[in-house]
Amino acid sequence: MKFTGLYEFTEAGLEAFKQAFDGELEEAIDLSNEAIARKIVGTTTFTVSNWNSANEMATAILGSIGSANIKSLLSRKGVWGWLAFVCRDVVYPVQKNGHRKLGEVWRWFPSEPEDYQKGQRHLIRMPVLLRSSFGDDADHLLLGNPSVPGELREQLTSQQDMFHASFQRVARLLYLEPGKMKLRRGAGGKGAGSSRRLAQVRKQLDVTWDLFALSPDQLLEKLPKEFDRFRSKTPESAILAISVDVQA
Repeated sequence: MKFTGLYEFTEAGLEAFKQAFDGELEEAIDLSNEAIARKIVGTTTFTVSNWNSANEMATAILGSIGSANIKSLLSRKGVWGWLAFVCRDVVYPVQKNGHRKLGEVWRWFPSEPEDYQKGQRHLIRMPVLLRSSFGDDADHLLLGNPSVPGELREQLTSQQDMFHASFQRVARLLYLEPGKMKLRRGAGGKGAGSSRRLAQVRKQLDVTWDLFALSPDQLLEKLPKEFDRFRSKTPESAILAISVDVQA
């Protein structure tokens, strides 16, 4: 499915979208009706593809932003409602029972942007926000299928204080295989040094340190020994490179 640009639902469009996904209306929404959806000025051609990962999806959307302001678009609910609708067969696929895999409402219907806890659950806006904010340092959060956020994203974006370049760079260094789009064994789950433990340790360290003021190598040094299983596999050159980049 190809579009001349990115669009956004009007209030009427958002309501029709919600009713369609709630099963109150058919999904045959007239996207050509300007009372329902309007093209965003400055955006370029957008094609819905059978993306293999949330990273591919977010990259495709960002590639269509054109001269539009991404920060402005992130706060506009109509954009993410429209994207959820046109990308529905990829992100919210129909299951064998004939119903879409929707889950919690905030996975598909965009919440108010200032409500972080609900906002971070949206399966399209959150990947785009992560990719636009952290670039390649969001790779470990966007590996999975667009319809499945994955444990690392759920663990490492659940608190707004985690939304920081140093923290996400450290997480990428710990859990992503160098040169591969693949997580290291043990990155998920509840074991020592896992992403779940990193989220818990971050809270503990935050009591004593201003984590926003630490560089990635400083934060790595402060992690307890249980993280050595991942830390020891991280090339020193990579740590130095990201530290210089953050300070720059």
